[in-house]
Amino acid sequence: MEQTAGRPPLRDAPRPGPGQRPRSYKTEGVVLRAFPVLEADRLVIVLTPSLGKLKVTVRGARRIKSRLGGHLDVLNRVNLTLALGHRFDVVTGAESAESFASLKGDLDRLAAALYLCELVDGLLPEAAPHPAAYGLLLAALRALDGEVAPESVLRYVELRLLDDSGYMPELQRCLVCGKELEAGHHRYAPALGGTVDDRCVVAAGRVLPLSVDALKVLRHFARSDFAEATRLHLAPELDAELEGILGFSLQHVLEREMGTAGFIEHLRTLRRRPP
Repeated sequence: MEQTAGRPPLRDAPRPGPGQRPRSYKTEGVVLRAFPVLEADRLVIVLTPSLGKLKVTVRGARRIKSRLGGHLDVLNRVNLTLALGHRFDVVTGAESAESFASLKGDLDRLAAALYLCELVDGLLPEAAPHPAAYGLLLAALRALDGEVAPESVLRYVELRLLDDSGYMPELQRCLVCGKELEAGHHRYAPALGGTVDDRCVVAAGRVLPLSVDALKVLRHFARSDFAEATRLHLAPELDAELEGILGFSLQHVLEREMGTAGFIEHLRTLRRRPP
């Protein structure tokens, strides 16, 4: 049975060290990604509240009669029992707590959720606690499973994940000269990590246009919680501008493009085609 959307995440049991007993522990987590291993096993990447990102093995998960495989679908929030393993810990028990069935039935929302999972996986190191990122991802999945506009969810989470990873963009001053920005006279420099004054663009390298409205939204997101930020409706033109700015920042940090971001753009292209 799924837990109610407003229920806070459970606290993880401490992961035992190599020489400690017991050799099993429990945690909840969100399944970020899954990969086939050998003939019937699966390697699953799970984000947990206080143990961070874990890679765990699910033995026999791809067998038809597996009692664990269905609970560990990507995006599910699951309660796990794990045993210490030599290379990866092994899932010995799993129960789905939230499956987010509504968003999985909507291609656009599903693509958005998969993008966020790929983003979290790319930005966060393994076995380093990131409780804020876990809470943020869970809030985003619940919002996408409801009726909140995906655009505001995606843009807010992108900015907050940059912040949680130590790459919060500068939004108040020019990163070249240090002066406060003048309204309407600013650009965005992804490689520098934030805003620059129009007069400093030559020294900033590659810069992107940054409208007054886009800067206002970024500043609003930077000081707002999830509920307040995602109440904001983003017009298509403004969302496209913010997507480009944050997307280039993330690409600079990750040093690669996001595969699911391309899929989202493909869906948009299909919608723009005449019937």
